[in-house]
Amino acid sequence: MWKKLVLMILVLSLISVFTIPSAEAGSKRLWKALALGGLLAALPPPPVFVSPAPEPYYSPPRHEYVPGHWEITREWVPGTWERVWIPGHYDRWGRWIPGHYEDSQVPGHYVERRVWVEAHYRPY
Repeated sequence: MWKKLVLMILVLSLISVFTIPSAEAGSKRLWKALALGGLLAALPPPPVFVSPAPEPYYSPPRHEYVPGHWEITREWVPGTWERVWIPGHYDRWGRWIPGHYEDSQVPGHYVERRVWVEAHYRPY
């Protein structure tokens, strides 16, 4: 019985110390603040949740820079016809053939040329 009475008085006094504001200033208020601070210091700290930092976003370029340069290209040159003068001469049987024009064909062929290619961006 006595234990219950002492325990109730102790509990009521602690509640009154922390809930009823004191009209006095000075040392009593300091003791109350120290007691409250001591109780709060005895409590375990709340858990801290730290989310990881987001990974940096890197956007790769959508194109590639190609600097200006020389390229060798093969171009087809079509064949042509030429009119050629054949001077007078003797053939292999000793007959005279007077001078005349003949048409001869120059066949088509490839020509390699150096071409400058301007700088540009090439998409992926």
